[in-house]
Amino acid sequence: MQQDKKNKMPYLRAYTEIDLLAIRHNAETIKRYTGRQLIAVVKADAYGHGAVPVTETLHPVADMFAVATVEEGIELREAGIRKPILILFSCLPAQTGPIVEFNLTPSIGDWGFAAALNEIAPETASTKVHLNVNTGMNRSGVCWTETLQFLSKLKTLPSLEVEGLFTHLATADEVDKSFISVQLKRFSSVLSDNDEKKVHVANSAAVLAVPESHFDAVRPGLSLYGIYPATEKPILLKPALTWKARIGWISTISEGEGVSYGLTYKAPYPVSVAMVQIGYGDGYPRALSGTGEVLIGGMRRPIIGRVCMDVSVVQLEPSDKVAIGDEVVLIGKQGDAEITVDAVAQRAGTIPYEILTQIGTRVKRTFRPVAHNNVD
Repeated sequence: MQQDKKNKMPYLRAYTEIDLLAIRHNAETIKRYTGRQLIAVVKADAYGHGAVPVTETLHPVADMFAVATVEEGIELREAGIRKPILILFSCLPAQTGPIVEFNLTPSIGDWGFAAALNEIAPETASTKVHLNVNTGMNRSGVCWTETLQFLSKLKTLPSLEVEGLFTHLATADEVDKSFISVQLKRFSSVLSDNDEKKVHVANSAAVLAVPESHFDAVRPGLSLYGIYPATEKPILLKPALTWKARIGWISTISEGEGVSYGLTYKAPYPVSVAMVQIGYGDGYPRALSGTGEVLIGGMRRPIIGRVCMDVSVVQLEPSDKVAIGDEVVLIGKQGDAEITVDAVAQRAGTIPYEILTQIGTRVKRTFRPVAHNNVD
């Protein structure tokens, strides 16, 4: 196999470079800024950054990790992660066995699951749970008006220990934050008799813009990876992900010739083009057809025609000195130029979360520095 001598690795058609030190910097900065415990959200493969290497890197900093599914929690346990792992979303009664076996901390949002968990959990070592309070997000949790009654009922389950209470803010990344006050007021109404519980509310946007939501712990996700979820930027975050691909073909097409499926682009004059080895099969959005940009030789070059499953075509300038195998940056810096994930998301008509979490398995993750197990 052809070797990439510069990177000392097998030739990769498409790959991401993850700066683990940037992620640790972001976590330490957030923790210092808030002065609270840190629940690091590493769901969806750490937002596409690699759950195990990221969690190992953050192990000395985070007080708890948060995932979306039981399977994600098991993956971290099997990798040697020993700190508490919170499952943010309601689990199924059939999943109670693995939760207890792998010492995961589930969120409670309904009585049926709580009762099923109590049946299997050993009374000699109570299973810790966090109660999910629905204050207006209306996608999971116990309604805030029923929370105190629900907590009293939970006390009848001897094998469960309610360690924490939390809610999720629906509009923290919006300019109009008036509904946050409504949610915080609703949430605070259930706290008076539960001061001993660990209370957490703030997602990334609230971490940066809503200090009254910080409570005992904060729960950042996107900001850990160096991306601001809204306009507020009170601290310096470092983007951690660079996404690269390679040029796989170079040619010149004649005036009037089309490019890619549907021939939606027609050359107005003889045009130099390059095929980039990236497509929607890799998670690169098809919505960038005819509107996206990449960096080649430190210069922005437009995508022309439709993004295909495996490749995309970009227009070159006559002055470009390129060769097959040259590096193309999809997200990140090249020379003095930069394409941010926010810019890619805006052109694709979506949000940075979706861009990052849809980067496919064909895209090799590489890490700087090389990840080591730091969990002891």
